[in-house]
Amino acid sequence: MPDIQADDAFGTMLALTDTVAPWAVRVAATLRLADLVAPGGAPADAILKGLEAAGERVDQEAVRRLLRYLASLGVFEYDAASELYRPTRLSELMTEDSPVSMRDWWRMDSAMCRLDQTPTLMMEAIRTGEPVYERIFGRDVWADLAQHPPLAASFEQAMAHKTRISLDSVIAAVDWRARGDVVDVGGGHGLLLQAILKISPQARGTVFDTPAGVATARAHLAGSPVAGRIAFAEGDFFGRWPAGADTYVLMNVLHNWPDDQVVRLLRRGAEALGPTGRLLVVETVVGGAGDQRSLARLDMMMLLFCGGKERSRPQYDELAARAGLTITGSHPTSFGLAILELAPAGTTPAGSA
Repeated sequence: MPDIQADDAFGTMLALTDTVAPWAVRVAATLRLADLVAPGGAPADAILKGLEAAGERVDQEAVRRLLRYLASLGVFEYDAASELYRPTRLSELMTEDSPVSMRDWWRMDSAMCRLDQTPTLMMEAIRTGEPVYERIFGRDVWADLAQHPPLAASFEQAMAHKTRISLDSVIAAVDWRARGDVVDVGGGHGLLLQAILKISPQARGTVFDTPAGVATARAHLAGSPVAGRIAFAEGDFFGRWPAGADTYVLMNVLHNWPDDQVVRLLRRGAEALGPTGRLLVVETVVGGAGDQRSLARLDMMMLLFCGGKERSRPQYDELAARAGLTITGSHPTSFGLAILELAPAGTTPAGSA
Protein backbone atom coordinates (compact mmCIF):
# COMPACT_ATOMS: atom_id res chain seq x y z
CA MET A 1 0.00 0.00 0.00
CA PRO A 2 1.46 3.44 -0.91
CA ASP A 3 2.50 5.77 1.85
CA ILE A 4 -0.01 8.62 1.45
CA GLN A 5 1.90 10.88 3.83
CA ALA A 6 5.11 10.36 1.88
CA ASP A 7 3.26 11.03 -1.40
CA ASP A 8 1.81 14.24 0.01
CA ALA A 9 5.24 15.31 1.22
CA PHE A 10 6.75 14.60 -2.18
CA GLY A 11 4.09 16.66 -3.94
CA THR A 12 4.60 19.49 -1.48
CA MET A 13 8.35 19.48 -2.06
CA LEU A 14 7.84 19.46 -5.83
CA ALA A 15 5.64 22.53 -5.51
CA LEU A 16 8.14 24.25 -3.22
CA THR A 17 11.03 23.63 -5.62
CA ASP A 18 9.18 24.43 -8.84
CA THR A 19 11.08 26.94 -10.97
CA VAL A 20 8.95 26.76 -14.11
CA ALA A 21 5.72 28.47 -13.00
CA PRO A 22 7.41 31.65 -11.67
CA TRP A 23 9.19 32.29 -14.97
CA ALA A 24 6.18 31.34 -17.09
CA VAL A 25 4.20 34.02 -15.27
CA ARG A 26 6.98 36.57 -15.87
CA VAL A 27 7.13 35.75 -19.57
CA ALA A 28 3.34 36.10 -19.80
CA ALA A 29 3.51 39.49 -18.08
CA THR A 30 6.30 40.66 -20.37
CA LEU A 31 4.42 39.59 -23.52
CA ARG A 32 1.18 41.19 -22.22
CA LEU A 33 -0.69 37.93 -22.77
CA ALA A 34 -3.38 38.92 -20.28
CA ASP A 35 -4.15 42.03 -22.33
CA LEU A 36 -4.42 39.91 -25.48
CA VAL A 37 -7.00 37.61 -23.89
CA ALA A 38 -10.10 39.71 -24.43
CA PRO A 39 -12.78 39.86 -21.71
CA GLY A 40 -14.83 37.42 -23.76
CA GLY A 41 -11.89 35.15 -24.48
CA ALA A 42 -9.49 34.72 -27.39
CA PRO A 43 -8.22 31.74 -29.40
CA ALA A 44 -4.51 31.06 -29.58
CA ASP A 45 -4.41 32.30 -33.19
CA ALA A 46 -5.73 35.72 -32.16
CA ILE A 47 -3.22 35.92 -29.32
CA LEU A 48 -0.42 35.11 -31.75
CA LYS A 49 -1.63 37.80 -34.16
CA GLY A 50 -1.65 40.27 -31.26
CA LEU A 51 1.95 39.38 -30.44
CA GLU A 52 2.94 39.83 -34.08
CA ALA A 53 1.20 43.23 -34.21
CA ALA A 54 3.10 44.27 -31.09
CA GLY A 55 6.39 43.40 -32.76
CA GLU A 56 7.17 40.46 -30.48
CA ARG A 57 9.47 37.83 -31.96
CA VAL A 58 8.21 34.47 -30.69
CA ASP A 59 7.94 30.87 -31.79
CA GLN A 60 4.26 30.13 -32.37
CA GLU A 61 4.34 26.56 -31.12
CA ALA A 62 6.24 27.63 -28.00
CA VAL A 63 3.58 30.25 -27.27
CA ARG A 64 0.82 27.65 -27.64
CA ARG A 65 2.64 25.41 -25.17
CA LEU A 66 3.06 28.33 -22.78
CA LEU A 67 -0.66 29.16 -22.98
CA ARG A 68 -1.58 25.54 -22.20
CA TYR A 69 0.75 25.54 -19.22
CA LEU A 70 -0.60 28.85 -17.90
CA ALA A 71 -4.13 27.47 -18.21
CA SER A 72 -3.09 24.41 -16.20
CA LEU A 73 -1.95 26.78 -13.45
CA GLY A 74 -5.24 28.68 -13.47
CA VAL A 75 -3.70 31.87 -14.84
CA PHE A 76 -6.05 31.53 -17.81
CA GLU A 77 -9.11 29.36 -18.26
CA TYR A 78 -9.25 27.20 -21.39
CA ASP A 79 -12.58 26.23 -22.95
CA ALA A 80 -11.89 23.16 -25.07
CA ALA A 81 -15.25 23.34 -26.86
CA SER A 82 -14.69 26.86 -28.19
CA GLU A 83 -10.88 26.68 -28.06
CA LEU A 84 -10.86 30.03 -26.27
CA TYR A 85 -8.55 31.21 -23.53
CA ARG A 86 -10.45 33.30 -21.00
CA PRO A 87 -9.23 35.70 -18.29
CA THR A 88 -9.26 34.83 -14.60
CA ARG A 89 -8.70 36.76 -11.39
CA LEU A 90 -5.04 35.76 -11.66
CA SER A 91 -4.60 37.10 -15.20
CA GLU A 92 -6.28 40.35 -14.16
CA LEU A 93 -3.22 41.01 -12.00
CA MET A 94 -1.15 41.15 -15.21
CA THR A 95 -3.36 43.45 -17.30
CA GLU A 96 -2.03 46.93 -17.97
CA ASP A 97 -5.06 48.99 -16.96
CA SER A 98 -6.40 46.95 -14.04
CA PRO A 99 -6.53 48.83 -10.71
CA VAL A 100 -4.94 45.76 -9.10
CA SER A 101 -2.31 45.26 -11.82
CA MET A 102 1.07 44.00 -10.63
CA ARG A 103 2.56 43.66 -14.10
CA ASP A 104 5.52 45.85 -13.11
CA TRP A 105 6.45 43.25 -10.50
CA TRP A 106 6.71 40.46 -13.08
CA ARG A 107 8.01 42.00 -16.31
CA MET A 108 11.30 40.41 -17.35
CA ASP A 109 12.86 43.86 -17.84
CA SER A 110 11.85 45.13 -14.40
CA ALA A 111 13.88 45.71 -11.26
CA MET A 112 11.75 43.21 -9.37
CA CYS A 113 12.67 40.49 -11.87
CA ARG A 114 16.34 41.23 -11.20
CA LEU A 115 15.75 40.88 -7.47
CA ASP A 116 14.03 37.55 -8.09
CA GLN A 117 17.16 36.17 -9.75
CA THR A 118 19.25 36.53 -6.59
CA PRO A 119 18.09 33.23 -4.98
CA THR A 120 20.25 31.37 -7.52
CA LEU A 121 23.22 32.41 -5.33
CA MET A 122 21.54 31.72 -2.01
CA MET A 123 24.27 29.31 -0.92
CA GLU A 124 26.85 32.08 -1.15
CA ALA A 125 24.62 34.43 0.84
CA ILE A 126 24.15 31.80 3.53
CA ARG A 127 27.90 31.16 3.74
CA THR A 128 28.85 34.85 3.89
CA GLY A 129 25.80 36.64 5.29
CA GLU A 130 26.24 39.17 2.47
CA PRO A 131 23.95 40.16 -0.43
CA VAL A 132 24.64 38.60 -3.83
CA TYR A 133 22.98 41.07 -6.21
CA GLU A 134 26.35 42.60 -7.14
CA ARG A 135 27.75 39.19 -8.06
CA ILE A 136 25.04 38.83 -10.71
CA PHE A 137 24.68 42.36 -12.06
CA GLY A 138 28.08 43.94 -11.41
CA ARG A 139 27.06 46.60 -8.89
CA ASP A 140 24.94 46.78 -5.76
CA VAL A 141 21.21 47.20 -6.18
CA TRP A 142 21.07 50.92 -5.36
CA ALA A 143 23.93 51.77 -7.74
CA ASP A 144 22.30 49.60 -10.41
CA LEU A 145 19.00 51.46 -10.10
CA ALA A 146 20.81 54.81 -10.19
CA GLN A 147 22.61 53.80 -13.39
CA HIS A 148 19.46 52.56 -15.16
CA PRO A 149 16.52 55.02 -14.99
CA PRO A 150 14.03 52.56 -16.58
CA LEU A 151 14.92 50.00 -13.91
CA ALA A 152 14.56 52.63 -11.20
CA ALA A 153 11.17 53.65 -12.61
CA SER A 154 9.94 50.04 -12.52
CA PHE A 155 11.16 49.71 -8.93
CA GLU A 156 9.32 52.91 -7.94
CA GLN A 157 6.17 51.62 -9.63
CA ALA A 158 6.36 48.37 -7.68
CA MET A 159 6.93 50.21 -4.40
CA ALA A 160 4.06 52.58 -5.18
CA HIS A 161 1.78 49.57 -5.67
CA LYS A 162 2.89 48.19 -2.32
CA THR A 163 2.17 51.54 -0.67
CA ARG A 164 -1.17 51.93 -2.44
CA ILE A 165 -2.62 48.63 -1.26
CA SER A 166 -1.58 49.23 2.36
CA LEU A 167 -2.36 52.95 2.51
CA ASP A 168 -5.85 52.86 4.01
CA SER A 169 -4.70 50.66 6.88
CA VAL A 170 -1.72 52.91 7.61
CA ILE A 171 -3.83 56.07 7.65
CA ALA A 172 -6.39 54.44 9.93
CA ALA A 173 -3.79 53.35 12.49
CA VAL A 174 -2.50 56.77 13.60
CA ASP A 175 -4.14 60.14 14.30
CA TRP A 176 -2.28 62.02 11.58
CA ARG A 177 -4.52 65.05 12.04
CA ALA A 178 -3.07 65.72 15.48
CA ARG A 179 0.15 67.13 13.96
CA GLY A 180 1.27 69.90 11.64
CA ASP A 181 4.09 69.77 9.10
CA VAL A 182 5.10 66.32 7.81
CA VAL A 183 8.27 65.19 6.02
CA ASP A 184 8.06 61.94 4.07
CA VAL A 185 11.65 60.66 3.99
CA GLY A 186 12.28 58.57 0.87
CA GLY A 187 8.74 59.39 -0.16
CA GLY A 188 8.81 58.00 -3.70
CA HIS A 189 5.54 58.86 -5.47
CA GLY A 190 4.35 60.84 -2.44
CA LEU A 191 1.30 58.61 -2.00
CA LEU A 192 1.51 58.48 1.79
CA LEU A 193 2.10 62.21 2.17
CA GLN A 194 -0.82 62.96 -0.14
CA ALA A 195 -3.12 60.77 1.95
CA ILE A 196 -1.95 62.41 5.19
CA LEU A 197 -2.56 65.92 3.88
CA LYS A 198 -6.02 65.02 2.60
CA ILE A 199 -7.15 64.36 6.17
CA SER A 200 -5.01 67.14 7.67
CA PRO A 201 -6.30 70.34 6.04
CA GLN A 202 -4.03 72.65 8.08
CA ALA A 203 -0.84 70.65 7.58
CA ARG A 204 1.90 71.10 5.01
CA GLY A 205 4.22 68.40 3.76
CA THR A 206 7.60 67.79 2.16
CA VAL A 207 8.76 64.89 0.02
CA PHE A 208 12.44 64.34 0.83
CA ASP A 209 14.15 62.01 -1.64
CA THR A 210 16.88 61.68 -4.24
CA PRO A 211 16.61 63.94 -7.32
CA ALA A 212 15.08 61.04 -9.26
CA GLY A 213 12.63 60.34 -6.43
CA VAL A 214 11.64 64.00 -6.21
CA ALA A 215 11.06 64.12 -9.98
CA THR A 216 8.77 61.11 -9.67
CA ALA A 217 6.85 62.70 -6.79
CA ARG A 218 6.49 66.02 -8.61
CA ALA A 219 5.02 64.29 -11.65
CA HIS A 220 2.62 62.19 -9.58
CA LEU A 221 1.43 64.99 -7.30
CA ALA A 222 1.15 67.74 -9.91
CA GLY A 223 -2.62 67.43 -10.23
CA SER A 224 -3.35 66.51 -6.61
CA PRO A 225 -5.84 68.62 -4.62
CA VAL A 226 -3.13 68.99 -1.95
CA ALA A 227 -0.33 69.97 -4.39
CA GLY A 228 -0.31 73.55 -3.08
CA ARG A 229 0.67 72.34 0.38
CA ILE A 230 3.56 70.11 -0.74
CA ALA A 231 7.22 71.12 -1.00
CA PHE A 232 10.11 69.03 -2.32
CA ALA A 233 13.62 68.62 -0.96
CA GLU A 234 16.38 66.73 -2.73
CA GLY A 235 19.00 64.90 -0.74
CA ASP A 236 20.37 61.69 0.69
CA PHE A 237 18.55 60.37 3.74
CA PHE A 238 21.93 59.46 5.21
CA GLY A 239 22.67 63.19 5.08
CA ARG A 240 20.83 66.02 6.82
CA TRP A 241 17.04 65.95 6.77
CA PRO A 242 14.85 69.05 6.41
CA ALA A 243 14.49 70.38 9.96
CA GLY A 244 11.57 71.88 11.85
CA ALA A 245 8.70 69.51 11.01
CA ASP A 246 6.42 67.99 13.62
CA THR A 247 6.33 64.54 12.05
CA TYR A 248 8.83 62.57 9.97
CA VAL A 249 7.81 59.36 8.22
CA LEU A 250 9.93 56.42 7.03
CA MET A 251 7.82 53.83 5.24
CA ASN A 252 9.40 50.56 4.08
CA VAL A 253 12.89 52.07 4.25
CA LEU A 254 14.70 50.64 7.27
CA HIS A 255 14.35 47.00 6.22
CA ASN A 256 16.48 47.80 3.14
CA TRP A 257 19.61 48.34 5.24
CA PRO A 258 21.94 46.51 7.66
CA ASP A 259 21.88 47.48 11.33
CA ASP A 260 24.72 50.02 11.29
CA GLN A 261 23.17 51.86 8.34
CA VAL A 262 19.79 51.91 10.09
CA VAL A 263 21.42 53.53 13.11
CA ARG A 264 23.01 56.16 10.85
CA LEU A 265 19.63 56.84 9.31
CA LEU A 266 17.83 57.11 12.64
CA ARG A 267 20.51 59.46 13.97
CA ARG A 268 19.70 61.81 11.12
CA GLY A 269 16.10 61.59 12.22
CA ALA A 270 17.06 62.36 15.81
CA GLU A 271 18.94 65.45 14.65
CA ALA A 272 15.94 66.75 12.72
CA LEU A 273 13.27 65.98 15.30
CA GLY A 274 13.90 68.52 18.00
CA PRO A 275 12.56 67.94 21.53
CA THR A 276 8.86 67.60 20.61
CA GLY A 277 8.84 65.95 17.18
CA ARG A 278 8.05 62.38 16.32
CA LEU A 279 9.38 59.91 13.78
CA LEU A 280 6.94 57.31 12.48
CA VAL A 281 8.52 54.15 11.10
CA VAL A 282 6.22 51.96 9.00
CA GLU A 283 7.56 48.41 8.70
CA THR A 284 6.62 44.80 9.17
CA VAL A 285 7.63 43.45 12.59
CA VAL A 286 8.76 39.87 13.09
CA GLY A 287 6.52 38.15 15.61
CA GLY A 288 3.78 40.76 15.25
CA ALA A 289 0.57 40.76 13.25
CA GLY A 290 0.54 39.62 9.65
CA ASP A 291 1.54 36.61 7.58
CA GLN A 292 4.75 35.38 9.19
CA ARG A 293 5.47 32.95 6.35
CA SER A 294 5.43 35.81 3.82
CA LEU A 295 7.52 37.88 6.21
CA ALA A 296 10.11 35.09 6.51
CA ARG A 297 10.31 34.92 2.71
CA LEU A 298 10.74 38.69 2.50
CA ASP A 299 13.48 38.52 5.13
CA MET A 300 15.42 36.08 2.95
CA MET A 301 15.00 38.33 -0.08
CA MET A 302 16.35 41.31 1.87
CA LEU A 303 19.47 39.30 2.70
CA LEU A 304 19.94 38.28 -0.93
CA PHE A 305 19.55 41.57 -2.74
CA CYS A 306 20.55 44.33 -0.34
CA GLY A 307 21.74 42.96 3.00
CA GLY A 308 18.71 44.34 4.84
CA LYS A 309 16.42 42.41 7.14
CA GLU A 310 13.00 42.20 8.74
CA ARG A 311 13.24 42.90 12.46
CA SER A 312 11.47 42.19 15.73
CA ARG A 313 10.30 44.86 18.15
CA PRO A 314 13.27 44.27 20.51
CA GLN A 315 15.65 44.70 17.58
CA TYR A 316 14.02 48.01 16.66
CA ASP A 317 14.21 49.08 20.32
CA GLU A 318 17.95 48.42 20.31
CA LEU A 319 18.60 50.28 17.06
CA ALA A 320 16.51 53.25 18.20
CA ALA A 321 18.44 53.43 21.48
CA ARG A 322 21.77 53.42 19.61
CA ALA A 323 20.50 56.41 17.62
CA GLY A 324 19.41 58.37 20.72
CA LEU A 325 15.72 57.62 20.24
CA THR A 326 13.09 55.64 22.07
CA ILE A 327 10.01 53.85 20.76
CA THR A 328 7.07 55.40 22.59
CA GLY A 329 4.29 53.55 20.81
CA SER A 330 3.46 50.80 18.37
CA HIS A 331 0.35 50.97 16.19
CA PRO A 332 -0.65 47.77 14.34
CA THR A 333 -2.41 48.04 10.99
CA SER A 334 -4.95 45.73 9.44
CA PHE A 335 -2.52 45.12 6.56
CA GLY A 336 0.12 43.47 8.76
CA LEU A 337 2.42 46.48 9.01
CA ALA A 338 3.21 48.26 12.25
CA ILE A 339 3.76 51.97 12.83
CA LEU A 340 6.48 52.52 15.41
CA GLU A 341 6.44 55.97 17.01
CA LEU A 342 9.91 57.24 17.93
CA ALA A 343 10.91 60.30 19.93
CA PRO A 344 14.15 61.64 21.41
CA ALA A 345 15.31 59.44 24.28
CA GLY A 346 13.95 60.61 27.60
CA THR A 347 10.81 62.26 26.19
CA THR A 348 7.21 61.09 25.94
CA PRO A 349 5.31 63.03 23.28
CA ALA A 350 1.67 63.75 23.98
CA GLY A 351 -0.66 61.26 22.37
CA SER A 352 1.84 58.43 22.08
CA ALA A 353 0.56 54.92 22.64
